[in-house]
Amino acid sequence: MNKKAVQWFHKELPDLVNKKVISQSVADSLREHYSDVKSTDKKWFVIILCSVLGALLIGLGIILLFGHNWEELSRPVRAVLSLLPLMAGQALAMWVVLKRPESQALKEGTATFLSLMVGASIALISQTYNIPGDTPSFILTWMLLIVPLTYLMRATIPAAIFVAGISAWSCHFWDEPLKAFLFWPLLVVVVPHFIWSLRQEKYTIRAAILALVMAVSVCVGAHFTLGRSWPGSWVVIYSSLIAVLYLLGAWEFKGVSTNWQRPFQALGGLGVFIMMIMLTFRFPWESTAGKYWYAKYDLSPWMVIPDHILSFLLVASALLLFYQYAKRQDWMRTLFGALPLLALVGYAFSGTSAVFPMLLFNAFLLIVSVFRLMMGIRTNNLSVINTGMVMLSALVLARFFDSEINFVLKGLVFISIGVGFLATNVIILRRKGGAV
Repeated sequence: MNKKAVQWFHKELPDLVNKKVISQSVADSLREHYSDVKSTDKKWFVIILCSVLGALLIGLGIILLFGHNWEELSRPVRAVLSLLPLMAGQALAMWVVLKRPESQALKEGTATFLSLMVGASIALISQTYNIPGDTPSFILTWMLLIVPLTYLMRATIPAAIFVAGISAWSCHFWDEPLKAFLFWPLLVVVVPHFIWSLRQEKYTIRAAILALVMAVSVCVGAHFTLGRSWPGSWVVIYSSLIAVLYLLGAWEFKGVSTNWQRPFQALGGLGVFIMMIMLTFRFPWESTAGKYWYAKYDLSPWMVIPDHILSFLLVASALLLFYQYAKRQDWMRTLFGALPLLALVGYAFSGTSAVFPMLLFNAFLLIVSVFRLMMGIRTNNLSVINTGMVMLSALVLARFFDSEINFVLKGLVFISIGVGFLATNVIILRRKGGAV
């Protein structure tokens, strides 16, 4: 349970006692229990963080020590030194699994150390014996060797390293989308651990870190694998991807009150806002007509099938989630989820003119920002009001820099928006009885 939820629960306890829902002794026990939960979560977060940082520092230190006068050592000595940290890490990991299986801090620290030593040993052995290879093959070999640690030790950091590694691997094949498409089956390898971490410890920093890495990596993988066979498809694909992230995050983490515990929703919401701003300009819609299409490779029909299938599933998922939120009458999230639907409409009309989709998204962003502003005023929620004001200001700013308007008029409008920010915050604070 997060800090805000604990504080709210403590405030509710006296009212529950007064209404005789629970006794005073039960209230005292609950207050003591949730105070212990909060302090325990903080303590274990610090311990795990220190363990992981310690493992990183030790691993980097060993690599630096080996680098000193490395070329002066004989090949057998270098081979032994290359494998020694790896064997030490394996022995330590085995001891933790057998003797300290309940210590998550030790499991995270030793698994992180062993993950680093696997990569260091591969690089040092390859350099010692001049084993041929390139960077992508090194990264892929390293990642495949460390992924079992995720399941053997139930460790999150090796899973995050693996996801980041296969994302870096896919970046090397920006001009070979069929090879880069292997990113998706590789990502599936850690999906069971990700689902397990959400079910077991949804509100912990470990689950949030892995969720954030997964979200960023999915965006990177989509860039190098999807929409490579027809121009301008990124408009629909990325609109659908970030909408899925946002709506899934809102669905899965609906009981969470802090932003760091819901990375899918936070990253997806930010992405939706950025995408809405971008699509109010002309250049994205001109790219759909091939004006900025720079593909220098030819793909046979069967090579684009995976691209088309995954793109279709992504768009279909986004539209299904949009329908589910509309059916639940969650209008704010429904508006954000409407992004891929409007992107499809804009994409369909962009071949003839970029004016209509530009006007469509200008109106869309205006409606979303005004709706969010009104919803915040109605609920006295400053964060919702301020985000609505930011969205409205961004639209005004974009249009002012995109048009020939007198600088005096621009300045007056900006001053008016600033005054609106301040006045709205003062009014809401007074409604809440806060000091201004």
